[in-house]
Amino acid sequence: METVNTKTLDLEFLMENGDTDTISLPDYLPDVTKEQIQAAANVVIAQNVFKPDGFAYQKLKSYEFIDKTVRKEELEV
Repeated sequence: METVNTKTLDLEFLMENGDTDTISLPDYLPDVTKEQIQAAANVVIAQNVFKPDGFAYQKLKSYEFIDKTVRKEELEV
């Protein structure tokens, strides 16, 4: 049986047109703070690099930590 653990930090941004877009960051640091997340999001917004469908990010709407464990077992054929 193979077990794989993954950690992802999803940042959800509000865009100019009112829609949202999410950036997923793999392997987040376990002690990352709310202030560090908001500061990083502000850099992303200020640099104006991401423009899904031509609309810039306006602000960080939310973020979530996703911790996932997958156990896979192969069956003999």
